[in-house]
Amino acid sequence: SVLPPRAISFLRAERERALKIGLQSAADVMQKELESCLSLENTPDNLPLLLHQFYTDRAYHLAQVKYIFMLRWRRFCRHTSVIEELYPVYKVS
Repeated sequence: SVLPPRAISFLRAERERALKIGLQSAADVMQKELESCLSLENTPDNLPLLLHQFYTDRAYHLAQVKYIFMLRWRRFCRHTSVIEELYPVYKVS
C-alpha cells in the first residue's frame, strides 16, 4: 500500500523546476520595480496638468477651511457673554 520512493534524479529535477519558477517570478517583480524607478514621473507634457490638479485641490481645501472658520465665528458670536468677557483683551488702546 506504500509507494516506493521516487528516484533522486526525479526529485532533484522537480526541485530545480520549482526554484526556477520562484526565481523567475521574483526577477519579474524586481524588473518592474526597476523600470518604474527609472521612468520619469514629471515631464514637461504632464507638468501643467499636475499643477492644475494641485491648485484645484488646494483651492477646495482653502474653501473648506474658510467655511469652517465662518461657522466657528458665527457660533462664537452668538454668545454675548463670551464677547463681553473677551472685549477688553482685544480692545485697541
